[in-house]
Amino acid sequence: MSNQISLKDNFINDKARWESFQQSLLGLYGKDVYTSWLQNINFTKINFNTLVLNVKTRFIRDWIVAHYADKILDLYKKLDTNITRIEFQISERVELKNNNKSNIIDFEKKDFIQDSGSYGLSKIDERLVFDNFIVGKSNELAFTAANRIIDNLNKYNPLYIYGGVGLGKTHLLNAIGNKLLKKLDKVIYVSAERFMYQFVRSIKNNDVVKFKDIFRSAKVLIIDDIQFVSGKDVTQEEFFHTFNALIESGSQIVISCDRPPNELDRIQDRIKSRLSGGLVVDIQSPDFEQRVKILKQRCLKEFHASERNIAIDDEVINFIANELKLSIREMIGAFNRIAAYLNINNRKISVAEAKGILRDSLNKIETNITIEDIQKTVVSYYNISMHDFMSSRRSRSVARPRQIAMYLSKKMTTKSLPDIGRRFSGRDHTTVIHAIKKVEELMIQDKNFENEVKDLNQKLTKTV
Repeated sequence: MSNQISLKDNFINDKARWESFQQSLLGLYGKDVYTSWLQNINFTKINFNTLVLNVKTRFIRDWIVAHYADKILDLYKKLDTNITRIEFQISERVELKNNNKSNIIDFEKKDFIQDSGSYGLSKIDERLVFDNFIVGKSNELAFTAANRIIDNLNKYNPLYIYGGVGLGKTHLLNAIGNKLLKKLDKVIYVSAERFMYQFVRSIKNNDVVKFKDIFRSAKVLIIDDIQFVSGKDVTQEEFFHTFNALIESGSQIVISCDRPPNELDRIQDRIKSRLSGGLVVDIQSPDFEQRVKILKQRCLKEFHASERNIAIDDEVINFIANELKLSIREMIGAFNRIAAYLNINNRKISVAEAKGILRDSLNKIETNITIEDIQKTVVSYYNISMHDFMSSRRSRSVARPRQIAMYLSKKMTTKSLPDIGRRFSGRDHTTVIHAIKKVEELMIQDKNFENEVKDLNQKLTKTV
């Protein structure tokens, strides 16, 4: 009897830990990704060293395994060091027991399309408007183009805005949406992942006609992070026809991405061609002056919102702007931590204290390194051509640098194994696993080889 109670207690504790852990995933990936995919993961049990989870459909499982499973495992291992792997089970039906009565919920037959409002589309953020978007050399062209289409739809169609993480693409897309909502009644803002998820759901629910009606009747379609419409041919097919239908009807399309159209992975060439057919503009990392302006605007907002009359010194603002250069989002996050500390302690702080508060953020430089950075650095270091490097050649002079690049991609970025494989000319994730193991073995066996890998690591860290 006591053993049964112990097992029950363990299950309750493990389940509570998973539910708490999901809030960490929400903070890490944001609301769109969380509600589309990660919220669908339910705790089943812990079986020795395996965290067993369940999801509703095979499609959801495959998507999570391909894009998030590696990161979820790495993070969860910090909570429970005994866990070394994750197993996903598919649970089409969930049984709930209440007062000895069994209620079966069939998720696949549950109505989820009533109108566009209940369709699970992303809500435009009313706080993200043109008035609080700080313009500088890094984003001036994108800002101007976004404003032009407000008064003249189809002037640039599609408008394609690309740039790195946290540089303001989503802010601009929301600002466009907020302006156009005042003039038009059918403005749809959706993440690419949400578009894919809802399309697959509509197929399973025999509601494809409603899906088409909602998206193809839009006056303006705004899609965030288009790079995630990849892989599934049926989804790309639907996106292609939706895109064409909207262009032909004179509707405006606005798209954001982390790279230009011609560099998109596993996207059909005809879609790349359509995406390139309007205006393609990029947003670069802001310069020091622009970063200071952003922080001072934030500081003014915080000052008015706070009950305490304590401002952040210019020296501290300059320090934050100088240290966190690549991502506005990370820079604002650092500012918020300083502001919270200042409000709690009710006194000004020095640059030295700010450095202590932000020490973990300042030590995460490697997270800003991209796979493309790693590939270029490795190719240059070994003096080989990018064409040979990305080809199927297996000679050691090419294969070994390629393996090192895969190893560094896993160690220095947050990309999953399948995603890394795709960036190396569509290689399978098992190839990446083999490369990582091979490099780790050689680093133990060969001191010179180990020094080369460490040297590349240092070169990449210094370039950020």
